[in-house]
Amino acid sequence: MSNFASISKLGIQAAQGGNMILAEKYFRQAAELTGEPPEAIFNLCRLLQMQGRNEDVVKTFLNKISPKDYQNVHPQLLLIASLSAKDCGNHSLAIEILTTLHLRHPENIETSNLLSTLQIESGRIRKASEIIKTTIQVSGSNASLLTNLAICEAELGNLKRADTIHQEIIKTNPREFLAYYNYGRYLATVGEISSAKESFKKCLEIVPNAPEALEAINQIEPKGTVIERFYAKIEANDNRGAAELLKNHAKDISGSNYLSCICHLNKESRLIFGEPNHFSPKHLVYQYNLNIKNDINFNSLYDYVKHSETLIKDRPGKPTIKGQQTYEIIKNSANEAIIGLSKKIKTLANQYCQSLNISSVKFNESIESEISGWGVVLNQGGHQKLHTHPESIISGVIYIKTSSETESNIRESGNITFPSSEELSIAPYRGLMILFPSYLPHSTVATTEDDERVCIAFNINYKAI
Repeated sequence: MSNFASISKLGIQAAQGGNMILAEKYFRQAAELTGEPPEAIFNLCRLLQMQGRNEDVVKTFLNKISPKDYQNVHPQLLLIASLSAKDCGNHSLAIEILTTLHLRHPENIETSNLLSTLQIESGRIRKASEIIKTTIQVSGSNASLLTNLAICEAELGNLKRADTIHQEIIKTNPREFLAYYNYGRYLATVGEISSAKESFKKCLEIVPNAPEALEAINQIEPKGTVIERFYAKIEANDNRGAAELLKNHAKDISGSNYLSCICHLNKESRLIFGEPNHFSPKHLVYQYNLNIKNDINFNSLYDYVKHSETLIKDRPGKPTIKGQQTYEIIKNSANEAIIGLSKKIKTLANQYCQSLNISSVKFNESIESEISGWGVVLNQGGHQKLHTHPESIISGVIYIKTSSETESNIRESGNITFPSSEELSIAPYRGLMILFPSYLPHSTVATTEDDERVCIAFNINYKAI
């Protein structure tokens, strides 16, 4: 018996006896032996994973296995390493490892499902779709794969195809809780609230009092109903009735949505809810000219948005119409231009909040800002529907490329507007940054120029340190 085999056997015996410390000692000794098979690394990584030590798994794998050797590594070791990387939040490494594994074994449903899920979470929708379709061609359909495929189709705007896939899953799995739950989530996302409720009720027939289904129904039923009734009254020019409805059901609407509703009332009706300046775009919207600054690399920002793998035309559920929008591009980005932009945004946002004395943000040593953002590309006819960002406190946009390079060229085409009884309309230009409370409704006028418009929109939240 070789030295490697002897040490490995001792490690296995120790592990079987429950002595994980001793087992790790032997497995590490085996892994340090030169010219020995990767079984030693597999044993060590599996032991570490069993103990929940995912960071140690990743560290061991990266120290022992180089990317050029992934092709020759046992599939099970690659799977262990990718799962640990995922659990550590290192999605890029997990995707890199799983991609190698998928190319070697495209028929493996587990690998394909995990890889496609990570690609979806990273906004690489087209890549996820390709992975799923490849595996389905080789191994046939699977409920998990089909669910991910439906998500991809919906994100790419193929709503009829997404709906068909969900119905196929339900038909094949008529007593599967997740089949109805995922379908309900999809229906809620595309605005089919009534059908979504029915799908969640099916979940409750399968699993009575399931908290996920009950919560989902609660999220879409009371809030949506009140808001729909409110805006119906606004469209009928019944501002008084809308205001009374809002006052009577304030507890049923989230804070930001509540403020957004107030902004849609006429000036007379709005006065009963408090200080007028709290709802006046002319008072709340601040503009900054960053074009003259040297610390923002507009060319790099432009390339970053335009070459983003997550840039998708008319993303469903988003306000962008006849344009393209990315997924998250600011959080955890290593791009120097994005990092510089993020710092600038946070600085200006803090100054902005202090100047307005926004009550939800108390600035002191125990407050920290969190920023998320996405890129938007608009061509001729492109625009954004009226919307708010109820999930955040401060929102804004910086224009990276426009047909106008200075603020002197004022035009209606492409303007960002804040409708109210005192509507504010702003003509974008390269280097313009706008900040405003997230509850403030805003939209853009459809562009008429042939030149593309590229911007980065963002939301800011604050948390205690």
